[in-house]
Amino acid sequence: MRTCYLLCIGLLVAGLSGAPGQTLKRPTRPVSLDEAVLRQAIFDTAALFVGKVERTNQNDADWIKAINRSNKLPDRAMYCASAFYYVHAQNGVRLPIAPVSIGRVNAYFRDPTKIVWRKGQRGNTRLGAKIRRMDAVSLFASHIEGIAQDRYDPAEDEEVLLIGFNTTGGRGTRGGCYINRRRTRDIKAIANWLTPWLESYQSSLGKKLSF
Repeated sequence: MRTCYLLCIGLLVAGLSGAPGQTLKRPTRPVSLDEAVLRQAIFDTAALFVGKVERTNQNDADWIKAINRSNKLPDRAMYCASAFYYVHAQNGVRLPIAPVSIGRVNAYFRDPTKIVWRKGQRGNTRLGAKIRRMDAVSLFASHIEGIAQDRYDPAEDEEVLLIGFNTTGGRGTRGGCYINRRRTRDIKAIANWLTPWLESYQSSLGKKLSF
């Protein structure tokens, strides 16, 4: 399974270095059934884009066009949510987000069963499992990024590393993909989509084998 994962990453790198706007055919199965390996694979796919930037800060680049087109969105659509979906799909994880909502940040934080932490007026609340790499993070007015470290506890940690698209790397940088250190106080909610998705996928495999 590890070999398969490395092969998929290698193919993705090759695809990104090919023709402008080129996208790979999405796998129909997850690259691994080991959740830790799968989370790392999704992160590694996102990390391939770190340092890629827009041409004129207008969501204009071939790689952005490829991501948005893969999700049937306009070429220059806001792409933080679109890219979050994309890096999962490139590893065989089709998040249960309605196609019309893939590019909408609020779609990833609308389901209360997926929320593992939420900022509240009367104190922050952890609502589910421990926060893990590539859980979805709601930031600012309407922005989504992924956890870029293996462990994070908002009750104890004042900052966390996040990987995000359609953002900057600080003053004077162009929009693109970056790993940034974010303040816990700027986070509104954190959602875990991968664990329930993987559990559902494995359950469906069991049902198929029972026939």
